[in-house]
Amino acid sequence: MNTPHLNSLDLNLLRVFEALFEEGSVTRAAQRLALTQSAVSHALNRLRYTLGDELFVRAPDGMRPTPHAAEIAPGVLRGLRQLQGALAPVAFDPATTARRFTIEANSYVCEVMLPEVITRLRIEAPLTELRIRNAGNPVESLDAGRADVAIGGFARIPEHCDRARLFDERMVWVLRTDHPMADQPLTMDGLCALPHIIIALTEDANVVDGSVIESGLERRVIWDDGSVQRALAAQGKARNVALTVPDSHSALSIVSRTDMVAFVPRRLAQAYARFGLKLLDSPYPTPGAEIFLLWRKDQDSAALAWLRALLITSAAAL
Repeated sequence: MNTPHLNSLDLNLLRVFEALFEEGSVTRAAQRLALTQSAVSHALNRLRYTLGDELFVRAPDGMRPTPHAAEIAPGVLRGLRQLQGALAPVAFDPATTARRFTIEANSYVCEVMLPEVITRLRIEAPLTELRIRNAGNPVESLDAGRADVAIGGFARIPEHCDRARLFDERMVWVLRTDHPMADQPLTMDGLCALPHIIIALTEDANVVDGSVIESGLERRVIWDDGSVQRALAAQGKARNVALTVPDSHSALSIVSRTDMVAFVPRRLAQAYARFGLKLLDSPYPTPGAEIFLLWRKDQDSAALAWLRALLITSAAAL
């Protein structure tokens, strides 16, 4: 495998590497770089020759990185970000910048926060591009330079990261508005009588009370933290589980057209209330969830400081 000297490497090829790694598609990489697909393929061939590795191979879902590409990607992407920061003007003007910002977040954050964020972004920084990456491992994405910040239910965080609380969320039970039990307070007996929709994002055995710990980060991946089962078990009762779905959006859609009940975040339920949903307080104590903004401590440019301030202000307006 070749170890190229920097003098022999066209840095534009690394931009192609970045686009292919993040997009997983020659077509999407070409669109992102404003190049033709042929130009991207030609650049990839040059990079393959320079580095002595295939780097990306065709797969059913697009272009998949080879083990060597996956190994060097974090350093390459981080280096490009640092180079961009070094070449950028010291003063940052959101009104004129055309920078692309990347946030790692899930669909809940997009539904609840993004409308407010976009409204402010279009006023303060109309030339910017905002990209939302589907939530995976936030620390890995930050370390690799694939994301500028991450938003989620983060508890413990690694030492090289910092966080700021954006807002608190609490859970509610949701029925359709014309359900026979929608006009009365929810009781434990009533809860047991209803068919439940369970939201399970993963069957990973590492998930404990709705959270998973990885890369030094404890993050909430399932809204149901086990409080439902514990409250019912304390009274010798059990849940009537009728359906399991992978996300809250699916659960809310199904609840609106069935006799089922779901346990979901209040803000998300309020956003869907127009589709015929009734929000009911839980008949037992339910712990809230804190939503945080996460970033690397060493990524503290004026542009990222401005982005963090925008997100914190947007959250405060919810």
